[in-house]
Amino acid sequence: MFKREITGIVLALVTTILIFFSNLEIFYFAILLLCFSLTFELAKVTNKFNVFFWIQIFFIILLILFLPTFEKLRLLFFIGIMISVLTDAAAYYVGKTIGKIKIFPVTSPNKTLEGLIGGTLFCVIFLSTLFFFFPSFFKLNISLLLFTFLISISSIASIVGDYFQSRFKRTQGIKDSGKVLPGHGGLSDRLDSHLVTLPVFFSLINFFVL
Repeated sequence: MFKREITGIVLALVTTILIFFSNLEIFYFAILLLCFSLTFELAKVTNKFNVFFWIQIFFIILLILFLPTFEKLRLLFFIGIMISVLTDAAAYYVGKTIGKIKIFPVTSPNKTLEGLIGGTLFCVIFLSTLFFFFPSFFKLNISLLLFTFLISISSIASIVGDYFQSRFKRTQGIKDSGKVLPGHGGLSDRLDSHLVTLPVFFSLINFFVL
């Protein structure tokens, strides 16, 4: 009971400590270890090396390529993680509460249109409100409109990442990619949305801001 919530809190604490209190070497080592562990986990459960496997490998490679930028812009790295966490959490609870219209009935029967819209709206409204009242916290010299656009696209990317993972598991005939995270499954079950959100968010930052 509450395994998902407890695991989520522990992961949030560990992630916060890693981002804000680790030195360069520990940060690099932790992210690289995570990427290699994620690749190993995916390869271990893969029976068919199809397009959905290679899509995830592609985004893992992007994470590694963006690693120097992640380390330099740690606050934005934290915001990128928040985007997918807020979207996933809100989509889960909205979908569970009022979700009726299934958008992926075969691939992911628990995903609903109400959850998708609710998750994206909650993420965008929450972070845009913070940006409006505390713009200096984000250290981004951009307008509220542009910030909202960046968050919206990145939030949708989070949902796309979750979909890719669901399709991957469906084609492999498995329910979870592992059991290392109680209440969540494997690493890729928990990191599927981050895997797409972070490269998309930082690509947008590089294009529109830096």
